[in-house]
Amino acid sequence: MKKLLVLFMFCCSFLNAQYLVEETDISDNTSELAKLSIYYDLNNPMEFYRLKCENAVYAQFPGGENAFKQTLFSNLQSYLDTSLYSVNGTFELILFVNKAGNLQSFQLKPEVPNSNLLYRDLELALRRMNPKWTPARCGGAATDSKLRQKLNFRTEASDI
Repeated sequence: MKKLLVLFMFCCSFLNAQYLVEETDISDNTSELAKLSIYYDLNNPMEFYRLKCENAVYAQFPGGENAFKQTLFSNLQSYLDTSLYSVNGTFELILFVNKAGNLQSFQLKPEVPNSNLLYRDLELALRRMNPKWTPARCGGAATDSKLRQKLNFRTEASDI
């Protein structure tokens, strides 16, 4: 009996274990056997890159940080295409606001494979917002600024 148990344990040691999944990844969705839902939270506070001057006033979205998050949340619901990809993990959205108060560009970090579709959808969502920011000021003069917002994505699949 002991030999049978040892033989059984030896055979089971060659079975595949669960594989590790990267924390941040974007994968293509080619199967339509399940309905995918992308959930995201914007609970992290918006962070400002330090301006190198005294009496710095940082760029502001009209209505404040909560209005920015609410507008971004509703635009992401409209523009994220769950049929093309799934997104998992925490990403940083870095926004560049120019002296005139316009959103000049943005970056999405970390850069992962297949992120071009997510980048395109984020660009559409941010362009749709198209607000006039209150520009950052250094010593009373308008200046360029950078802001960072963390986005935590989670994709869940449910059977149809």
